[in-house]
Parts: sequence; C-alpha cells; structure tokens
Amino acid sequence: MRDPALNFQPRRPGLLTVVLLLASLLLCADAWLEASTLRSQLDEAESKLAQAKRRADRIDVSRRDSRPENVFSADESKALRQAIGAIRIDWERLYRSIDEATTENISLLAIRPNAAGKSVQISGEARDMKAALAFVEALRREPLDNAALLSHQLKQNDPQRPIIFEISATWLTGS
Repeated sequence: MRDPALNFQPRRPGLLTVVLLLASLLLCADAWLEASTLRSQLDEAESKLAQAKRRADRIDVSRRDSRPENVFSADESKALRQAIGAIRIDWERLYRSIDEATTENISLLAIRPNAAGKSVQISGEARDMKAALAFVEALRREPLDNAALLSHQLKQNDPQRPIIFEISATWLTGS
C-alpha cells in the first residue's frame, strides 16, 4: 500500500506570503500617513478660510461705516426727488378730470403739466366765449384747483370764429 503522506506538522509560511504581508502593511502605513497629511492640510485651509471671512466682514463693516450718507450729488438728489414726485402723481385722475370737463364745444390743442409746480397749462379752442368760460368753471373741481383763463383771442381768419384760449390750473397736493 502506498504511504498516505500525512504530515500533521504545520507548514511554515512561504517567502511569498511574508513578502505580500509586509507589502500590504507598508501600503496601509503609507495610506494612513497620506490621509493624516491631507487632513492637516484641510484643517489649515479651513482655518485660513475662516480668517479670510472674518477679515472680509471687518472690511465690509468698515466700508459701510465710512460710506457717506448721501451718495448722490445735489443735482442728482434734486432730479431724483422730482422723478419720485412725478411718479407719485395720479396722472390718470388728472387727465380724466380734464377729459370730463371737455365738451363738444371745446377742442384741446395742448396739455402741458408741470410736476414740480403741480400746475398744468391747457391750450385749446372753444366755439364761443361762453363755452370757454364754462370749460374753465368745469376744471375747478378735484383734483384741479385755481383754474384761470390766462388769455383768449378770437381767431379772425376762421369763418366759424372760434376762441383760442390758454388756461392755467393747479392740482391739489393730496392727489
């Protein structure tokens, strides 16, 4: 019979196993060192970022504190106030009141509002003087006030002889 060659003695590890084990330990140590180096670099970068944010906040606060209250020149401020005043005017109500006062005997030629002075100049033609005066009287209700006939003239070269007029009115400040 043949010898079964049973050997109950443990085998000694081969050279290849030892070399592979040492190489894996060396790679693990290198990875751990690299990770710790990267972690310290990350901590340093976060610290620098926090310092930069604090510095930027201080600079922003100092700029805000040193900024003058009025960043516009006097002319720019005046123009800005006038523009805001013009925007706040209820133009629709103003023109509607002029339109409501206009009858078939009146033809408007020009409406020139002055937002700064809260006044309006109206030029037009009326069929007769009675219609022109009635138009002035009709303009004397809100939002208009102080409507006055500035000038009037009979148009001689027209066969219908209309009255050319110029009216000035102011509008109430509440509008």
